[in-house]
Amino acid sequence: MPVTSATRVRGERAFLTGMFVDALGSGLYLPLTLLFIHEVTGLSMAVVGLGVTVAAAAGLAANPVAGILIDRFDARGVLVGTYVLRALAFAAYPLVDGFTALIIVAALVAVGDRAYYPASAGYVAVLAEGARRDRLYALMATARNVAFGLGGLLSAGAVSLAGGAGFTVIAVVNAASFVLASTCLILSGPRVQAARDAGPRGGYRRVLGDRPFIALVGAEQAFTLAHMILPVALPIYAVTVLGAPAAVLGVLYALNTFLAASGQLLVRRLQRAARRTHSLALGGAVLIAACGAYAATALLPPGPVRIGGLVAATLILTVGELMHTVPSWGLAAGTAPPAMRGRYLAIYQLTWAIAAVVAPVGFSALLTTVPALLWATLGVLLAAAALTVVRLARRLPAEAVTVA
Repeated sequence: MPVTSATRVRGERAFLTGMFVDALGSGLYLPLTLLFIHEVTGLSMAVVGLGVTVAAAAGLAANPVAGILIDRFDARGVLVGTYVLRALAFAAYPLVDGFTALIIVAALVAVGDRAYYPASAGYVAVLAEGARRDRLYALMATARNVAFGLGGLLSAGAVSLAGGAGFTVIAVVNAASFVLASTCLILSGPRVQAARDAGPRGGYRRVLGDRPFIALVGAEQAFTLAHMILPVALPIYAVTVLGAPAAVLGVLYALNTFLAASGQLLVRRLQRAARRTHSLALGGAVLIAACGAYAATALLPPGPVRIGGLVAATLILTVGELMHTVPSWGLAAGTAPPAMRGRYLAIYQLTWAIAAVVAPVGFSALLTTVPALLWATLGVLLAAAALTVVRLARRLPAEAVTVA
């Protein structure tokens, strides 16, 4: 069914509103994930940790399944489904009283989380094209960062004011945020069917046979590993290796969050005249510089000077992350044939799930043996990724490389 410009604009607003509400609710929960589940369910931290790990492994299957559903039905319907799943799960958390129930509920959350990313990226791709699509991706990243930051502040207030009961409040509010987000899409978002568009169709075998796209996925894997530096590598490196006080981590996280929330649209405006491949490669160069800056921080004298080095390296890292985000999403969405966009984006977004599994084990192993080897390894991977995306400029569809 044709979708008018006015309908698309309403759809964009509904999507951004729902996504902001969703991220605000999730921001209440994410900073306290394991503690939240422990307090709400009364289960031990060991049981909670094991249950969340098992659920996360089960959630990996959600990416490819979401891709099939997006192509079979539509991205909006799958996106609404991810909201409904997580609303039911968080509403059920206070009722969990055992390991089996925990795995079921946590798996619903994990499945909803993993399916959300290809569904949201796919919905943006059918709502907008060219420069407008990149702008919508930038707005999406900005709104999510702002909402996550506000949610984190509210979660601290809820727990400090309500004590243990505050965790139950967080569960209920988070469930309500998903209900409200889905309502926004159902009432105002246009149903846009991508899978029935004219064009070639096929299964995952055809996606995996698209060599330029798979090369792009390989490059993206290096970028997603770099995004794991702040949440995974930095706490170990700063405190254990460099001997910095743990309090400095809060400053670094706040700096990254503030710049990510305030700088995405500015960076997107600076990139809009460049090819997406070259913007992505330049972002890789900045991330390599960040790895070098973190490695060089170990050579600085302990104390304020070393902390200043960490702050400078984190600033460079944040700029690299901002330069990567929008061109990456735009390349993936533009490369995918409309009839198979769900499957393509599901494979592309799987790199984040793999990074979340590999980074904690790999980063900690390197940092506890030869810390400099982590930064060298990431630098080599990012250099290979940057060269790959530049070479792909002639092999990917022109509309994916150049912003209209």
